[in-house]
Amino acid sequence: MEIETLNKTKACSEALAHPTWAELSFLLSLYGVKGIQSAGLIDTSHDAQDIRWNYIIDKKYVLRLTNAPEMTEERLDDLNRLIGRYADFGLRCPSFLKGTDGRFFHPWGELTVYLSEYVDLPIAEEADLTETEKVALRKEVCLSIAGFMERYKGVDLIPTMGMYSLFDLSPYDVPEGFDEKQWNLNNLTAALRKAGADGLASRLEAWNESVRARLLSVYTELPRCVTQADEGFTNVLLDEKKHLKGLIDFNLSGTDVCVNLIANNAILDLDLPSDRSFDPQAELEKALAGYRENTARMLAVYGASEAERDALVDYAWIALICQYPNASACIHGIEKEETRASALGLLEALIALDRRRLYV
Repeated sequence: MEIETLNKTKACSEALAHPTWAELSFLLSLYGVKGIQSAGLIDTSHDAQDIRWNYIIDKKYVLRLTNAPEMTEERLDDLNRLIGRYADFGLRCPSFLKGTDGRFFHPWGELTVYLSEYVDLPIAEEADLTETEKVALRKEVCLSIAGFMERYKGVDLIPTMGMYSLFDLSPYDVPEGFDEKQWNLNNLTAALRKAGADGLASRLEAWNESVRARLLSVYTELPRCVTQADEGFTNVLLDEKKHLKGLIDFNLSGTDVCVNLIANNAILDLDLPSDRSFDPQAELEKALAGYRENTARMLAVYGASEAERDALVDYAWIALICQYPNASACIHGIEKEETRASALGLLEALIALDRRRLYV
């Protein structure tokens, strides 16, 4: 029997030997699964310290081999409870399965093995969606996030923080000692200084410190929720009519401030021209219009207090500049002579923005 490779194996994982068919069969037997017919590998590893091999077994199970440090027995218990809430909410999400010894995890060489269900539904990223369908689906996802938080805010909060958390760090941010958005900002200011825009870099750092200081003074008092926290189209499952049906990949799940989750899902990626100058103010207005539309839609479902709405402004302001796609778009704009002046103008406009324009 052969193990099919379903995507390109990551270079960072090539130094490790993959399991043979006999070894896969043995590992599955630890969970009481026998007589398998097919197995396909999806390698979603990030680097040598974050190996993720996912073996799709008979389209019923996913056998996962990893060295990711945040995966523990307690963590999977937390995630199964969260997945149960999503099931009650009406979304299909694969749960994690315990072995015959009552444990989720079992060792295999340098890696650890665990098993989850496989939900045989199409993934949005791989579906042939039109632009209109993509926009409609994103609206569905945003409404789902808002509705889930409205129902479950304050319920069974867990110590693991979600991927967007700014101050209480997610497991992936702990090694660096600061959150991803700070990392993105640091890369952006480094690009500015390399381009000779030291003054703008300093103003951007001062802006970031002042916005974060306001949030730091209030964020612990704001309602929180545990969510899947990575609802991009690579993790969204569709029904036969291309509507939202479920979610996969709960690796980045965690607790976060509800309005921070709204901000990060309402902000649109900056779609800047890569080979010509552009109107910075027009790009800013387009981004603000999309944000306001998405936020209004989510706040119609999620009942935010005045304190939450005020904090949402600052969470959105940070996301608008420091979300990875937007910071990267600005960096690429700065690096090219054709777009540098426009990118610098956009950043000037972003940090000079009247924060009241982000209030919805």
